[in-house]
Amino acid sequence: MGKQREFYDKPLFSLLNHISWLLLGGLYFILLNIPLIFFYTVTSVDINQFSIILLFICLIPFGLALGALYSTMGEIIREKDISFSSYFFKAYKNNFKSNLKLWFLELILLTIFFVDYQYFYLNMPTKGLHIIFLILGIFVLILGLYAFPINCRFNVKLKDLIILSFYYSIKRFHITLLKIVITLLAFFIVSKIHAILVLFIPSILCYVLTIYDMPIFSELEQRFLSQNKATAN
Repeated sequence: MGKQREFYDKPLFSLLNHISWLLLGGLYFILLNIPLIFFYTVTSVDINQFSIILLFICLIPFGLALGALYSTMGEIIREKDISFSSYFFKAYKNNFKSNLKLWFLELILLTIFFVDYQYFYLNMPTKGLHIIFLILGIFVLILGLYAFPINCRFNVKLKDLIILSFYYSIKRFHITLLKIVITLLAFFIVSKIHAILVLFIPSILCYVLTIYDMPIFSELEQRFLSQNKATAN
């Protein structure tokens, strides 16, 4: 028994656990995004099949899967050892409504900015108005890099969530830039490496970004704790 326990406490066992969790997380993320993968496959073969409405629909599961992955990676960082599959789908179910509201709003904004970008780029390219909508779209994506982790960790109203995401994206601007670089690097790697290795990328990305967000979580925990004490008194 002693030797068995010693094996489970070894760094090697912990490393193997983390590798299996990262692989499982990527696998679940991809399985939940089969509609988007199918859409990408069809449109890459025939671009005439592209439809902004169909893309919008196929993207809906993306935010829900991303939220579950953020929740699970955060739990791994805090607890070090979890029942991965059980926690992942529990987080998916428990945060379904809040993640859906957040992602639906983000999707609507991104769709509007994309349509406006296309219109001004095709009809008024010399005026450069399309750049405005490109910047707005990027800004919405940046807010999402803060909104999803916070939403998966705390029960916050959508309006307050947006305000907090905006606040921290400015306050921690150096981390915001780092998040952008890491995310772009992840997309670049996905486009270049073997398909099997792509399974690790979503989990690794969420894991790394969650580590950068830990100071925010600590700050918010203290703030909410102080608010609760003030309300109780």
